[in-house]
Amino acid sequence: MYRKINSGVAVMLLAILAVTGCASQDGSSTPKETQPIETLTTEAVTETTEIPRIEPKVPADLDFEGHTFTILNNIHSVPLWTQTDIAVEEQTGESLNDAIYNRNKIIEEKYNCSIASLQSDNVSQTVTTLVRAGDSSVDVVTHYLRNFAAQARQGLLIDLFTVDTMDLSAPWYDTNCVTEVSILNRLYGIASDITLMDEQATGAIVFNKSVYNNYDIDDTFGNIYEIVKDGKWTFEVLKKMVTSVSSDLDGDSARTENDLYGMLYQRDTLTSFFTGFGINIATKNANDIPEMTLMTDRNITIIDEIFDLLYQEDYCMNVMAYFGESFWSDEMVKIFQADRTLMMWIRLRDVENLRSMDTDFGILPVPKYSESDANYSSAVNSYVGTMTCIPQTNYNPAMTGYFIEALASESHYSVVPAYYDLNLQGKVSRDEESREMLDIIFANRHYDLGEIYDPANIANQLIAMTMTNDRDIASKWAKNEKNINKQLEKMIQSFEEQ
Repeated sequence: MYRKINSGVAVMLLAILAVTGCASQDGSSTPKETQPIETLTTEAVTETTEIPRIEPKVPADLDFEGHTFTILNNIHSVPLWTQTDIAVEEQTGESLNDAIYNRNKIIEEKYNCSIASLQSDNVSQTVTTLVRAGDSSVDVVTHYLRNFAAQARQGLLIDLFTVDTMDLSAPWYDTNCVTEVSILNRLYGIASDITLMDEQATGAIVFNKSVYNNYDIDDTFGNIYEIVKDGKWTFEVLKKMVTSVSSDLDGDSARTENDLYGMLYQRDTLTSFFTGFGINIATKNANDIPEMTLMTDRNITIIDEIFDLLYQEDYCMNVMAYFGESFWSDEMVKIFQADRTLMMWIRLRDVENLRSMDTDFGILPVPKYSESDANYSSAVNSYVGTMTCIPQTNYNPAMTGYFIEALASESHYSVVPAYYDLNLQGKVSRDEESREMLDIIFANRHYDLGEIYDPANIANQLIAMTMTNDRDIASKWAKNEKNINKQLEKMIQSFEEQ
């Protein structure tokens, strides 16, 4: 089932949906030995995917008695960031579309239920309205991270640590999310394989192989994939590569979109680099409470180095500042496709816009700061990264927990491979090495509570600095520090009072 709503008609449609399903009343079943769940995937996915299957911990005789599970999800003003992975109308022969269709059919037939996608252009308003009305017609919500944070503070979401029917250590959840997004040992949302939006919102770098070969990057620096796999892909290496590529292609002595650059970036690149280099706006203490940790001597030194690179306009272009917020995305893609940049910072869903380019390209993680850092760290963008949540008015959290387990696990073995193997590796990036890079990226995703909860809007202010080549972070922090700490204290208190 598939419905779209705007915020003005949300309540009416929620009421209609409430009538369409018959809620099961018994969510207290003790898990029994599970039976294998049949996997329906496209032939291509089956051939390219060899993931040892782990069955979800749900009762073998689980029966939802015809209930319609309604998943509220996002319509975004930028179509690329609208969710398209909850339900589809029909099979089309396209592997990802059909994997979503088949996943839902498997769950519906095996567990005697229906799955409905309810889309809204204002999920937060819809959730607030239904919770205040005591309306239980929405079972699951997929929330953008920053919106999720606000609703968690307001007590509108259920603490998933209290839902015993969910095994949050299972591979269809991001375990880094479990440890990093909890507050006061409560977890109000989880990055799950029900939706691909957390993967697609993850920061990464793509490189243009034509420019790469023309500038003899292999000969000068060594094979870039081997550099990554050897743990030597660092900020210093990135800087050297980026600043080796520059050309006034049109000969007008001005730096424009018609020239060649080492790297294209957006304002969100700044906080993505923060995560990659081990800088946290906030870090949790031993009591699972966030504390502001941005302004250390180490962090300030590294941030200065980031600005030193990004603000070198002969080599780097801030596409958002150059083209404006309405047009930058398409123009960024045009430059990359025209072989006028070596590298480009992206969120992984941006890769879909590169399908039609003739030149091959590859995918890389954001680099580490130094070789001594243990792992690469990839930030999940707080504006479009998506959490799976349960609203407080849910009809039966225990049964919904079983549903999330079943749907997320089936997604893990069908939808994710369709996206991972065919959409990215097979159709778009066109090389096997990028598959290995995706393994590294997705295994090391991280979430900064300082960016997600953003007290006094400080994270927003930081990324806005890149729009004007502002680098005076110390004065910005000093001006806002009192309010930042006050807002952080209020945030923590709001959780303590729940």
